[in-house]
Amino acid sequence: MESFFLVTLRSLYVASMASLLAFVSAVFLSLVFSKLSREKAEMILGVFEALVGVPTTAVGLIVYMLLYPMGPLGFLRLLYTLPAIIIGEFIVALPIAFTTIFRHIYGLRESIRELVLSLGASENHVPRLLLRELTPTLISSYLTSFSRAIGELGVALIAGGGIEGATNVLTTAIAIQASIGNYEYALTIGLILIAITISITLVVKIISRYVT
Repeated sequence: MESFFLVTLRSLYVASMASLLAFVSAVFLSLVFSKLSREKAEMILGVFEALVGVPTTAVGLIVYMLLYPMGPLGFLRLLYTLPAIIIGEFIVALPIAFTTIFRHIYGLRESIRELVLSLGASENHVPRLLLRELTPTLISSYLTSFSRAIGELGVALIAGGGIEGATNVLTTAIAIQASIGNYEYALTIGLILIAITISITLVVKIISRYVT
């Protein structure tokens, strides 16, 4: 049986990588889509808001089918590996990262653009100034994405397999150990996950004070 430390460390690594990829992608997409008209922007935002509610088991199944040996990406041999979980958790975290970032960037972009142009600067300075002004929001968005990634089970179990010593993370450890009756181990892992989630939530609440 794996130690609590190794399972927690693996979970932190996977969630950090997935949420970082989701965060960077969300920032890039938000900057690109912020140039669209309000109608188109609202439509795109609606799509991502709908994707937030997609069950992680469905995402896990999609990733599994893509990475299955006979699937379109089977040649990569990523199924039941940490990269497979990272890919799936990236898909899970991206919608929530985008929705939390895009609203702020879209709402602030025009005023920042007018300020930059009025000072005689190039419009190329707009994205950098936008990101600087929204630093608390960006940090909060990343932490929210991280919380979403580390707490998901569907992708980690279906695409990762919960293999002890290889792809076992906090959520899969809880599910597998509880299923075989090892409730003490599962409860301890569960408490660790709850502690991490609560800590992130508290940090997000503190950061949110600077946004509002």
